[in-house]
Amino acid sequence: MTGTAELEDLVFRSQKFRDVLEASRKLTMRSEFPTIQWDEEPSPIDWNFALLYASAITSGQSERAQSAILRIATACMLATDADDAHRTAATVLLERSGNHPAVELAETRDRVSVDAWLELPAALRMEVIRSRIDHSVSLSDGRILSVNPFQRRFWDAVDSNDWLSVSAPTSAGKSRIVREHFLEIARSRASFTLVYLVPTRALIEEVSRDLRTEAPADVDVFSMPWDPDLADSTRSILVVTQERLHLALELFPSLVVDLLFVDESQSLGSDARGVLLQQAIERTVRRSPNAQVLFASPLSSNPEILIEDAASDQRSDHFVSEAVTVNQNLVWIEGVYRKPQRRAVSLVSNGNRHHLGEIELAQRAVTVPMRIALVAHALAGSNPGNVIYVNTASEAEKVAKAMFEQLPPVDEPDAEISDLRDLIKTAVHSKYLLADVLERRVAFHYGNMPLVVRSEIERLFGTGKIHYLVCTSTLLEGVNLPCRTIFMRNPQKGVGHPLSEGDFWNLAGRAGRWGKEFEGNVVCIDTDVPGIWPNLPLARKRSPIVRAVNAGLDETSGLLSFIRSADEVHSDTTAEGLFAYLSSRRLEGEPISALLNRVPLDSEREEIEAAIVRATTESELPVDLLTRHTGISSISMERLLSSFRSSAKTPAELELPLPEEPDAKPRFQEALVRIGATMTDVFGKPRPGEDLRKWQLANLVVNWMKGMPLARLIEQRISFSKIPVAKAIRDVMRDIESIARFHAPKYLACYSDLLALYASELGLEPTDRPDYAMMLELGVSRASEVVLMSMGLSRTATVAIAEHVGVDTWSRAEAVEWLSHQNFDGLGVPVLIQKEIAAVLVVATRRASEV
Repeated sequence: MTGTAELEDLVFRSQKFRDVLEASRKLTMRSEFPTIQWDEEPSPIDWNFALLYASAITSGQSERAQSAILRIATACMLATDADDAHRTAATVLLERSGNHPAVELAETRDRVSVDAWLELPAALRMEVIRSRIDHSVSLSDGRILSVNPFQRRFWDAVDSNDWLSVSAPTSAGKSRIVREHFLEIARSRASFTLVYLVPTRALIEEVSRDLRTEAPADVDVFSMPWDPDLADSTRSILVVTQERLHLALELFPSLVVDLLFVDESQSLGSDARGVLLQQAIERTVRRSPNAQVLFASPLSSNPEILIEDAASDQRSDHFVSEAVTVNQNLVWIEGVYRKPQRRAVSLVSNGNRHHLGEIELAQRAVTVPMRIALVAHALAGSNPGNVIYVNTASEAEKVAKAMFEQLPPVDEPDAEISDLRDLIKTAVHSKYLLADVLERRVAFHYGNMPLVVRSEIERLFGTGKIHYLVCTSTLLEGVNLPCRTIFMRNPQKGVGHPLSEGDFWNLAGRAGRWGKEFEGNVVCIDTDVPGIWPNLPLARKRSPIVRAVNAGLDETSGLLSFIRSADEVHSDTTAEGLFAYLSSRRLEGEPISALLNRVPLDSEREEIEAAIVRATTESELPVDLLTRHTGISSISMERLLSSFRSSAKTPAELELPLPEEPDAKPRFQEALVRIGATMTDVFGKPRPGEDLRKWQLANLVVNWMKGMPLARLIEQRISFSKIPVAKAIRDVMRDIESIARFHAPKYLACYSDLLALYASELGLEPTDRPDYAMMLELGVSRASEVVLMSMGLSRTATVAIAEHVGVDTWSRAEAVEWLSHQNFDGLGVPVLIQKEIAAVLVVATRRASEV
């Protein structure tokens, strides 16, 4: 008997089948991009042969087999020479593959009649029914959930393992099936604490919003460790970054976790934050040894690396799924000799390039942003669903403006677009380019923008009201932003760092919305220009997951450089974070010998170990203080403490005030100068005399904690810095994200703790200190405002109504009551913020009525 693999090889050895597959690719490309001027007419496809051979490989789980089945079925749906019987047979292929959403899409677009499979012979009808049963899971609330093969396998594996690492393409539905697992636990257990660990704050809001909407009413969904209700909750889900998880473990020593899910777990390789992520995972597992631990990553070659830390008596497993729910067309766009308004179009498949034809640009492209916009418009026209990937925020704005110029004016303004433009002018700046380009259904999107603006852009793009969205690397950080076509040129992840093949294919996975498109397109522009495509993609590859901790020990130059120059002030580097991580493990009684054994040379290993032993045994700092401040070495902390001792100042003179106090700005500037001289130069290189950069940042962080609106912060920067408006807007938003919400909380919290230690050395009673980490990350200082944000309100919305809140503290129920009785129109609150408040109230009211 011929096995599945042998049968698959037999099918793909057929030259006629390979020719049919290539003809199917070209047929769907004609449907996707009708403006291409083709070199040759399409070859006819023998649909009886194509469907028969495709049916022979439906039991195969390889990417090659699943992709071929989907391509042939999709092409058959689109072909004018395929009859109803062919299209019905194509639906059976999709059903066999567990791709029922594609069948529903074909029905919606009238490519096949609804429930056409019911007209098939009895044997085939039974096959469809059996496949739908196999690709479904029964939930405890009585619902039946339709799943694909990857999701089915995950559902079975998660039931039988304590540790599980899964890897699958971006479009495989990982987040959806994990969320269903969380909800199933919430429906079936009396008490629990579940942690959903995400790499960015943007994902916190997206995931927590979905869980608040879908979870049972008596389940609390928390997104911040400072939530006043967290301590008393017995049925809780925490959606947090690694920084917030670390804080939660510090603030709640009795916190025990039942389930830890690490989304986008390839982030373990992300330099300093990857080190912190590993540390947060390890501390959670030490605290909760019986917790179930789940990892999910894009298609990788070694998901097993993530379950190496499972205890020997715990059940663990890993698998890679090559589930193909949507195919991607990989397209190269290149110049045509002496024809500046024409571009050659090639389709790349299985590592081979096939020249298709050419497109005509509307005009000559004399700049790079114009070239990107002209190519995108020549291929996609005014159709929705297009993402353009760029490398920087300023580039996003330039390309968006170039795209705006290619599109005609919109006949009738859309009310939702108008509301967003009004909010941008009010909450950001009246001259922010984003408000202008939105007029023609173009937007840009980068991580530093206010959450409420980003969320509305994503929503309007998903509904098709925004046609072109110019994005930076937020797309690589898990933001759920699927599209129809991605355009890119010279893609990088960080300035000067070309996109790796793994990141490229992770990004490419955003092209093609499962259940909304038959396939997606990845368009690579200027692939013929030397130097801008060092990792030019030819075929999808699995990339290895590399832990930042392991990478830093395998190649020790960075760590040794830090150790050998420990008396110098460093930037916030991966090396210091790795040194602090190893020191913390030793202080907490955890072995580090296995990690140090990765160091290739004995002499280097001995030098590193000696430095760690010295730092942990000779330090006079309390162990709990050293382990609390992740990423900061004991050497840096001791330098700051020594600075306090030699300052001839009392702790009261060094203390950080509340942001509303009159001397707050000079005191914070003084603190930043002292930190810059002893710990890090992330707040600017130390300068003699007046340090204008640190004064600028002190002004920013104080006003940020006070709850000053973003628009006023930007106006301040414009007034004092005398720089162009566009740059001022970008600079302020960048400083808020990287300084006010990340570096400042990290170092000022450490400053505050070391100051308390200094006071105790002098025999002084400790004073109540504000939680600077909370105030800085959230951008508010009153407990009542924290409650509003804990309910799901953005900082923009909270600040917009904060001046009307007359109490410093209240319960969540009191906040809901207050919100329900406000005349926000009369208070001049923008429409979009009113909608955000209304959405929060809907969830809160539902939960209150059902509990």
